[in-house]
Amino acid sequence: MQLETAKRRGPIMYRFDKKSSFIRFEGEPSVELRDIAVKAVVAGEGEVALTLKAAETTGADNGGLQAEYRLRYEDGNGSIYAELLLSGSGRFLTVRIDAGIRNETAYHAQRTFAPEGGIRIFIGSLPGLNGLMAVSRHKEWWTRPHFETDLHKLPPRTQALLWKVDAGYGYLLPVCDTLYRTDLAGAEEGMAVNVSALEAGHERISTCAFVLGADSDPYRLAAAAVREGFASRAIGGKPRESKAYPDILNYLGWCSWDAFYLEVSEEGLMRKAAEFTESGLPVRWVMIDDGWSAVRDRKLAAFSADATKFPGGLGHAVRRLKNEHGIRWVGAWHNIAGYWSGVDPQGDVFAGMKEYLYRTRSGKWIPHPEPAKSFGFWREWHSSLQREGIDFVKVDNQSSLNQYMGGERSVAGTAHDIQAGLEASVALHFGGCMINCMGMASENVWHRPLSSVSRSSNDFLPKIANGFGEHALQNAYNSVYHGPFYWGDWDMFWTSHHDAVPHMVLRAVSGGPVYFSDAPGRTNPDRIWPLIYSDGRIIRCDGIGQPTEEWLTVDPQRTAAPLKVWNTAGGAGILAAFHVYDGDDILEGDIGPGDIPGLAGDSFIVFDAIRRIAHRLQAGERVPIKVAPLEAELFVVVPISGSFTAIGLAYKLAASDAVMDICGEIDSVKVRLKDGGMFMFVSERKPVQAYVNGKPAKVEAADEPMGVYLIDCSGCTGETLADIRFA
Repeated sequence: MQLETAKRRGPIMYRFDKKSSFIRFEGEPSVELRDIAVKAVVAGEGEVALTLKAAETTGADNGGLQAEYRLRYEDGNGSIYAELLLSGSGRFLTVRIDAGIRNETAYHAQRTFAPEGGIRIFIGSLPGLNGLMAVSRHKEWWTRPHFETDLHKLPPRTQALLWKVDAGYGYLLPVCDTLYRTDLAGAEEGMAVNVSALEAGHERISTCAFVLGADSDPYRLAAAAVREGFASRAIGGKPRESKAYPDILNYLGWCSWDAFYLEVSEEGLMRKAAEFTESGLPVRWVMIDDGWSAVRDRKLAAFSADATKFPGGLGHAVRRLKNEHGIRWVGAWHNIAGYWSGVDPQGDVFAGMKEYLYRTRSGKWIPHPEPAKSFGFWREWHSSLQREGIDFVKVDNQSSLNQYMGGERSVAGTAHDIQAGLEASVALHFGGCMINCMGMASENVWHRPLSSVSRSSNDFLPKIANGFGEHALQNAYNSVYHGPFYWGDWDMFWTSHHDAVPHMVLRAVSGGPVYFSDAPGRTNPDRIWPLIYSDGRIIRCDGIGQPTEEWLTVDPQRTAAPLKVWNTAGGAGILAAFHVYDGDDILEGDIGPGDIPGLAGDSFIVFDAIRRIAHRLQAGERVPIKVAPLEAELFVVVPISGSFTAIGLAYKLAASDAVMDICGEIDSVKVRLKDGGMFMFVSERKPVQAYVNGKPAKVEAADEPMGVYLIDCSGCTGETLADIRFA
């Protein structure tokens, strides 16, 4: 990186010290990687220690700090080398690696890097560390947080590391390009940065290994690190903030999975859809999940539906959902490998699509990993689904690619190429609307060019008695790492489940899709209406739900206090509290405006959305709370704006989202709302009259000493104007 480029992006703030072998951020907060060492892992031989031979610097700025460091490590005879290029840009440092093995001749046995961890960069310690949250892949498809501060215990396949120091945070984000994947793991030396091709035969490794950042704001830090990571790869890709959220997923949905599992059928779908019609619940989309396809021995046999479950074909069921029950959109589930064991070599798909299929060493046939052939396969399937009336897809099992390929091909390259073909077809046939699922491995996270929604936890598991805590934990903490890439899909839930209330509150603060999966006759509309407007549009927060700062590096399953998750909506903070602790205690804590980052103001109305009561708080004040097992709390934190403060629709959880704009005059205030309902506001002046869409309406005092009032706008649907008159 040229010095002038670096200066345009910000002052250079990182320094490498050769004698002590550390990388240090010279600003605030003080963040340091100490005792850096490098080893190569040679296939069939094992680890080879490399020694720092040279440390060149280029482009010193006026303060004496360096824009770039080039560190050269070699083995004893110079046959293996690794160069680290450290490029600073303000609060971020990218670390690129260029490593190679010199083989004497082409006709002797060739030494190559091991497929896994061919180059390992060791970090002995993180001075000043007083809290840590790592996101690691605990299953092939899912990640979860890890909180132990002992670096030796860092889990394998860690994909992001946030740590706390006195004045802020450090963040280390491994990068995945089209050939190499970088992960973190604990090691005898401290922490290892493992660079892997996950295929044999590489005598050269060249990639951006990781991004290092420091900031006082952990949320800004994680989001900016992703931007730096995409820029460092120079192969495309963009963060969530540069993507579009699919409009279909702005509406309430229902999924067949937990209702029917693999026994989904046209008859079952019609029974459930009839229930929506009868109850008046505005379900706008239905996802036909796994179980609809024509399969044999867990292999995809045909693009058509199972003839026993769907005797009229998939299209017949889709048309009935839309025409008889007012469902606007229908989605279809499919597997990234065709089906769980691939494509049936005796089936119709194989007969017509063989040129677009790939035979793995284990004998499985899957969609071809080359982009053009991948596109060819998905184009045929998606065009068939489109003709049947399908509007979008859910693509499952994405992080199993390495299991199918088994080292035959770089897993990063495989994911990049398959996703390119898949997403091109989704863009062509479904306007880019898809839900990515079982795809939290870094090779998937970094290689989706267009899609913007991805599952951020293991499944909602209704048959597990105490499953909510782990489900909430994964979604909230994964969002710190995953959220800058995608809007998280926090999965479906049962409205009649014993955990229905905390699940409802969790969806209110998620910022992603809202959909449920009760079987016929089991839906409880009372767990849905607080999340939606009358037209079925979900009340979706502005950003992604994440743990409040005090919880970022604290394990809520081992800490006897309520886990708090925050978001924003309509200019207000949305703050939820959950019982995630591994025990049956009633948990005590407190909440206040300070829990919402960036929420400006000196005084606030804090609206308890469960009990529908309001408090006045100053910026630094707190309100005590208690959360029992199977319960949850949600608060709307609204900055007080003069003598009149709109809270929103009182019977919606994220009440403030409903307020579109406020126009105040000397003796009246006009508030435009997204929908009808019970409109709540706080006023220092007592209202004497109100009009709703021009018609007189009654003003009710909900808490007159506090100045809290209600206007009944429930007779209206859609955009509603409340006009409040004062004496």
